Amino acid sequence: MDINIHFTKKQENGSMTSLSLRYLLKKIIKIVVCNVTTYTGYQYITGSKSDKKRLKILTYHSINDRIDPDETVTPDEFERQLQYIKENYKVISLDEAIECFQTDFEKISGSVVITFDDGYADNYYNAYPLLKKHDFPATIFLISDFVKDSGSKYLSLPQIDEMKSNNISFGSHTISHQILARLPNEEVVREIKDSKEILESLLSQRIDSFAYPVGTRADFDDATIEIVKACKYTCACSNMYGENSENADIFALKRIGIETTDTFSLFKQKLDGALNIMSFKDTKFFQKLKRIFFKL
Repeated sequence: MDINIHFTKKQENGSMTSLSLRYLLKKIIKIVVCNVTTYTGYQYITGSKSDKKRLKILTYHSINDRIDPDETVTPDEFERQLQYIKENYKVISLDEAIECFQTDFEKISGSVVITFDDGYADNYYNAYPLLKKHDFPATIFLISDFVKDSGSKYLSLPQIDEMKSNNISFGSHTISHQILARLPNEEVVREIKDSKEILESLLSQRIDSFAYPVGTRADFDDATIEIVKACKYTCACSNMYGENSENADIFALKRIGIETTDTFSLFKQKLDGALNIMSFKDTKFFQKLKRIFFKL
């Protein structure tokens, strides 16, 4: 059993932070799910094991040594994961994936696409060198308001310029990272349309891909998808959990989120499709339950 539990620093009163408790809870739940699917053969009984012909799109956020229950993967773990991917899968760019969706899906069946949401600066310092080492393409979805010349926790223009010359592509993640389903229609249009135009001006290149902020099915709706299409994007990524068949909606692509609390065994199972059962967490019922739980 792969168990490797860490804790964040304690507060001044000596009690564990709520972040630590949340981290521990997620870790325990994932270990239980991982072992249930492994030792009961659940994925074989239910047919949830990966169809080798499906496209897998991975979601990363921050690559650093800071413990966060959702968004951070350490550089060491990231390198280990990339090595595993290199030994077992073909890595392609998001652009190639979308082109082949429309022309020759068999060419990309079973391949992996690597994506990052938010555009943290550590993507440049910690992820980019490892991606170059393995000659892997990746797409980073940028929040246009956060792109500065320098001095930010987010990627700077000089960093972006270097990366885009070395196999890294960029997409839009809106202007300000608001949940689109909660905004009036005119604000949704502004977040989607203007972010594309701003990034195209800043980067001096086309921005064709989009990622919905947060990205569960409760965070965008059919009207949002139609706006993305109208703004001339070629695809959009959600964070609904799962893989993509040749009949997938390229404006609501599913992704496999990689998190701090994922053990290496769990990471491998995610790529293998053994945890496709986790798609239940994208239902509206589960999302409401989650919001209630974390308010407690």
